[in-house]
Amino acid sequence: MSELAWNWLCLPYLVCALSLAAVGMAAALIRGDRVLRLGTIGAATTALPWALCSGLVTCTSDPGLATRLVRLGNGPIALVGPSLLLVLLGVSGQLERNRWIARVAGLLGLAFMVMCWSTDWIVGGVHPLSSGILYTSPGPLTGAHFGFIAVWLGFGIHVVRRSTSGGERKRLARMLLGVLALATIGASDLLLVYDLAGTFPLAWLCATIAAVMSLYFELRTDLLRPQGFDRNVLVETLAFAVAMVIVAIGALVSDIRSPVLLAAGASLVWVSVLGVAWGLRSTQPVRIARERALEQFVATIGDVDIEGKIAERLAALWEPVGIEVRRTWRLEGDELVEIASGNRRPIDPQVAAWLVEHNEALASVDLGTMRLGELRPRLEALVATHRATVIVPLIDRGSLVGLLDADHREALREDERGLVAESARAAARALTYLGLARTAARERETAREVEVAEAMRLQAAASRDDELGRWAVAAEYRSAARTTGAGWSATLLADGKLALLVTEAQAHGVAAALATAALTGAFAAATIPVGTAPGDGAAPAIELDDLLASLRASAEGVVRGGEPVGAFLAILDPDEGSIAWACAGHPGATVVMPVVRGSVQLLGGGGAMLGASMSAATRGVTKLPPDAVVVIASSELRGEDEARWTANVREHGAAGARIATVLVENALHGGPPQEDLLAVVVRRRADRRSGPVAMG
Repeated sequence: MSELAWNWLCLPYLVCALSLAAVGMAAALIRGDRVLRLGTIGAATTALPWALCSGLVTCTSDPGLATRLVRLGNGPIALVGPSLLLVLLGVSGQLERNRWIARVAGLLGLAFMVMCWSTDWIVGGVHPLSSGILYTSPGPLTGAHFGFIAVWLGFGIHVVRRSTSGGERKRLARMLLGVLALATIGASDLLLVYDLAGTFPLAWLCATIAAVMSLYFELRTDLLRPQGFDRNVLVETLAFAVAMVIVAIGALVSDIRSPVLLAAGASLVWVSVLGVAWGLRSTQPVRIARERALEQFVATIGDVDIEGKIAERLAALWEPVGIEVRRTWRLEGDELVEIASGNRRPIDPQVAAWLVEHNEALASVDLGTMRLGELRPRLEALVATHRATVIVPLIDRGSLVGLLDADHREALREDERGLVAESARAAARALTYLGLARTAARERETAREVEVAEAMRLQAAASRDDELGRWAVAAEYRSAARTTGAGWSATLLADGKLALLVTEAQAHGVAAALATAALTGAFAAATIPVGTAPGDGAAPAIELDDLLASLRASAEGVVRGGEPVGAFLAILDPDEGSIAWACAGHPGATVVMPVVRGSVQLLGGGGAMLGASMSAATRGVTKLPPDAVVVIASSELRGEDEARWTANVREHGAAGARIATVLVENALHGGPPQEDLLAVVVRRRADRRSGPVAMG
């Protein structure tokens, strides 16, 4: 290299080369988005040979050497445009949609680089400038070679402007305006290439300013989606430097002059040093932010018995690192259920499977450079629907159990990602445990519901028909999957009257059965005085007012417990031929006169509130002819249409005691009942007496 001599005109290019090297090194040492890092490193490293070779050209007056240096340095310039395009597409989140454009740009750049190195189509030679340095002479494709930088840069700017909006668009617009201004100034060097005007190139100034701006955006903004310092790259860089020093010292002190032996020795040294570097890297522990707080969280989260507290503890754990938890969801089938509000939202099974496979926090800023294929629209829709910048999947044993919606102003750093991953795993286990506990409780409740319904069904089957003195009582009952506590009880009083109670709870399941049992138990206690027997004449006559007074306390207690019970209470007098009745929140009774066809009379009902107080019961006394049939039915059997019900009863009135069975079986034709079906039929008999019997 004796043709080279110091020239102070190389200083601008030396400063430019150092700034470009700083940009590339910063992008390599900052752990962040791989695509943005690759594009930034590519733009810096492909421009670096141009800066170094251009500086060397200023130090020589040999046209042949200058031509070789210019070709060597200008060849990689063809890849600057594709690298900048990669950065712009990554920033705007449009890389996957325009992946084919990036590939075409890269292939064209490689083709022009090879042509620049191997032909004179791009660099035809050099010519002297008035400043005393040699500069590029054009070839047939020189304009295209440098023009493609503007083409790819312009396409990237167009995509950015079209795909961004709001504050982000304004920030990018200012940056792109500066890039365009620098590109315009740098393009003026084409006047020197074609020897039209100019004395000294200005491209070095534009490249230096652009490098300084890029360095600022790398270190002070979220351009690279930084996650922290990449120690692995630093270790490998130091290993490379150590290997270079060892190889250089070995080449200087040894007598080996064979290039093959020198290359083999350098390769052996590099492999050895690289192996040591990789070994050191593998021993480094994974960094996790707030490790002590995380350990306390993991140790105590298993004791949480309320799902909402899991979200509260996660929010408290993440708040110091700037992560704000907005919503917590648990997965039920193909739906997400928000723990706080109970709102439901469907989730795509393929998206759920991808979240399990990905098994990392999904940041909205990362979507633009992730390779998602056909899932991209679905994942973008998920992020847009949840309106969160970070979505954290809660995964336990390879299954998605929930999601967390969170916000974070910048990209998650490496230690923050470690904190999120470990705490999310612990939260997922806690959610799984609570889900299993909830399922077990539901199974126990279901088993208890079935047991109660079966017990009520068997009791009803055992006491379907009976004759109490001069009265015949027939009943037909079908329990719903969750019983509503429809029940009845009949007692023959000492004076030959029949006391009748028919109930219907407002609740379902075990609560309904218990509420009904409380009321029927009070009825049995009130109608069979202790120490007396029916028919011995010792007990005083029981009137309707007496029964109402006795049942009022029990009924009010049930209501205060939150499970109101509707009741129809009656005392049928065979001697007076009357029925004294009271209806509190029950649909009431229907009196049918089979002999006088078409005669139907309704007792009570009329839309009274289910579970109304006994003190506010509707009351009355109605004549009861010897051939009359009293029908008391549950709400599900009667329906809401009174006209239809009376027509139904009138039609089957001639069935006598079988009317209860006919009414219930007809109702079952519409499918399984949602509530209990009950029909109680009372008619008078004159040929038989028996002692008091309680049914229910």
